[in-house]
Amino acid sequence: MLHKIENHLRARYWRWETRNEIPEYQHDLAAIIENFPTREIIIFPPGLSWRDSLFQRPQNLAKSLADCGNLVLYCEPETTHELVGFERLSENLFLCHVPLETFEIVKKPFVVTMTWNYPFAIQIPGARIIYDLVDHLDVFSGNRRKIERQHQLLLNSAEIVLATSRALYDQVKPHRPDALLCPNGVDYDRFTESIHGDSEPPGDIAPMLFQGSPTVGYVGALAEWLDFDLLEGVARLRPDVVFILIGPDLDGSTPSKLTEIQNIHRLGVKVHDEVPIYLQYFDITMIPFLVNDVTHAVSPIKLFEYMAAAKPVISTPLNESIQYPGVLIAGNHQEFSNKIDEALQLKSDAEYINLITGVAKENSWAERAHQILDAIDGVKGQE
Repeated sequence: MLHKIENHLRARYWRWETRNEIPEYQHDLAAIIENFPTREIIIFPPGLSWRDSLFQRPQNLAKSLADCGNLVLYCEPETTHELVGFERLSENLFLCHVPLETFEIVKKPFVVTMTWNYPFAIQIPGARIIYDLVDHLDVFSGNRRKIERQHQLLLNSAEIVLATSRALYDQVKPHRPDALLCPNGVDYDRFTESIHGDSEPPGDIAPMLFQGSPTVGYVGALAEWLDFDLLEGVARLRPDVVFILIGPDLDGSTPSKLTEIQNIHRLGVKVHDEVPIYLQYFDITMIPFLVNDVTHAVSPIKLFEYMAAAKPVISTPLNESIQYPGVLIAGNHQEFSNKIDEALQLKSDAEYINLITGVAKENSWAERAHQILDAIDGVKGQE
């Protein structure tokens, strides 16, 4: 709670401190717009930092929309210390840390917002809202009534509504018949390149590889939605297998007893560009999530990243995992152990590898960006 109060006060001070600099920022933005003729101007309001420990859906969508020739302005959280003004990340993608009034000079921009950062989105003058519903509302912390109210406002007012999973899509479809099912995707080329990688293994994973045991890896947040009991049970059942966990301990829910199991290794956070390198050294990948209403509504980013890297995937029976061919489903310790043996056979099966890499290619972030741009064209065509 104290941390939230400090961030709130810091953000208020930053807004007060920068209010007189808005004309200068608008001048800089006008120059950016003039020098980069693009299809659309798309703004991502303050939410997840571009340099967050996990490279998530907003960052991936922003990058892909920019790669399609649109000018994308990705706003850092107000409390960031790493940027003042604008930073060019790629041809058409700019990181921004400016007051939202700066965007007054942009005529009717499309603004991609999630449920929880909607209050920022509506501060952008003339915003044409694209509502990206990424999670079950139970995931969000804070005032539940407020979150539900924002969700309903977005369903009623957004020009485009996206749902990342079938569970979320089915939930919003009665209210928004025009909603689009737009799951997470993968930067296909970047992860496929790891198949043919020949780099030396990173120092922290090398000792595990020298053991000669099969490796089963997980990349993502260690959080309350992971089935730690399943993971512990499988690791104890299969002492011949090395289990590797990469990612931040997001909420402190990781049980301390996990560190007592000799064949489970936590390698901590890796920057986004390092993930394909580590995937290269996994024999098998896994999504060991608890199965409940919240996780059934999740579209795991890691699913298609694993597939693009040509790694067999073992998952608990999540709605968004069971629908894709090539995913091995396990609901308990013994089933998971059996699927490890099956995956070890499949990892060298050319037909299976072609299957899963094909699924990944069909679900690239580029495909998601084109889906959104088609929706934008449809909205503009009705004007």
